[in-house]
Amino acid sequence: MTGILIVGNGNQPLHSVLEYFVAASPVIIALDGAAMMLQKRQIQPDVIIGDMDGLTSKQLDAFHSKGVQIVNDSTQDTSDISKGLTWSQKQYPGEHIDVIGVDGGRLDHQLGAFSALFECQSEAHIHIDEWLVVRVTTTPIQYNTTASRNISLIPFGEVSGVTLVGCKYPLENEQLTSGTRGIHNETLGDQITVSCQQGDLLLLIRV
Repeated sequence: MTGILIVGNGNQPLHSVLEYFVAASPVIIALDGAAMMLQKRQIQPDVIIGDMDGLTSKQLDAFHSKGVQIVNDSTQDTSDISKGLTWSQKQYPGEHIDVIGVDGGRLDHQLGAFSALFECQSEAHIHIDEWLVVRVTTTPIQYNTTASRNISLIPFGEVSGVTLVGCKYPLENEQLTSGTRGIHNETLGDQITVSCQQGDLLLLIRV
């Protein structure tokens, strides 16, 4: 699926992973210092977003001279990933968004990436190691997979109307709350469907 690629300044993605997403994404957004990682890989971002505490004025001027759009948002009320998601949704409404490079590094930043999905009401796909992380919405969404893949549902607070089809332990209009119920489920075939009616719920799929 093509769309917007947001690259964070966490652990550097494997070269094959980075190449795959760059080739599939017509718009590449670097979050602050991630622009330097991309430059070292000989990849030029289309946009740099953040509070720019990871880049010098000289580096920003160099990127700007090459036609890179600089979106300097110095507010400290939101993280760079939240800024990137918000900007992308406004500039490219309805476009698919993939996020890489947010694993590793500071733990609070990694957890903040998950929270940003709720903060921005985003349907972006976050890719971390061998996992896909997405926000579950009220609209039933189908995900292609293969049999015997691990999946988990992680509720943040109370979540109602949870329905999960295509797994060893299905759910139908059930309620989850912060805890371990929902962890370590398993796919039965090549597709699952998931939705919830209210609350903040993450789906993790091992890909």
